[in-house]
Amino acid sequence: MSYLEVHTPFQIDLQFRIAPFHLRLFAWIIDFILLCFFACFMYYFLEDAFGWYRAKEFGMEEIFVIMPFLMYHLLWEIAMKGQSPGKKLFRIQVMGLNGENATLSQYLLRWLLRFVDFGLFWGFIFMAQGAIFLGVLLIVSSLAAFVRYLAGANGQRIGDWVAGTTLVQKKMTVQLEDTLFKELNEDDYQVLYPQVMRLSDKDINIIDNIIKQHIQYRREKYVGNVAAKLREVLHIETQQDDLSFLETLLRDYNYLSRR
Repeated sequence: MSYLEVHTPFQIDLQFRIAPFHLRLFAWIIDFILLCFFACFMYYFLEDAFGWYRAKEFGMEEIFVIMPFLMYHLLWEIAMKGQSPGKKLFRIQVMGLNGENATLSQYLLRWLLRFVDFGLFWGFIFMAQGAIFLGVLLIVSSLAAFVRYLAGANGQRIGDWVAGTTLVQKKMTVQLEDTLFKELNEDDYQVLYPQVMRLSDKDINIIDNIIKQHIQYRREKYVGNVAAKLREVLHIETQQDDLSFLETLLRDYNYLSRR
């Protein structure tokens, strides 16, 4: 089983489990089935509303069928922070190699290169349309991309390799939003560590990931090392245990950042 290791400023290496091939395949199949249902629905809708030949004449096929089919993954991944419906079902997500959510440009790059990575599918379509050379080129390119995926250390296809992303598993049994980031009663809440505002958003995201990994994998060493580093950097003396200390920092940051 492969892991993506991300070094943090707290001298802790976060580990994210690389999504295995079968989960990626199942997610793609689910997305493809949804696309087929959508295409069939739009076909019958356009046929009933305008007549299929008239709809084609006015370019409605390209706008309402082909374009959504081509841009499905890009739009969903941007809207759902690295997930499509298929990816969400199997709890996998596109993530940058730095351990943070992918950026818009990264989503765009990996989407543009889907036509190479999944050239086997498109290659047969082009060959069926008589474009033999282009079809063969896409098929060969997709086979080369699959070899690249198998040989790579981080489970990256060509698009991921160029964009600096990969797919990781998100198997959280407890959602942090249900515990640490629930709505706080602003009238009663008492901030314990106002020094937390000296941390950057990136630091807070790292603490968030540390706690999530502890919930999933019980990594006391990570929690202890990060808590000790934060006490030193923020000059905080407390009797709270390490995990409670980190959770309080996140709650304080959540409260203060909204004021």
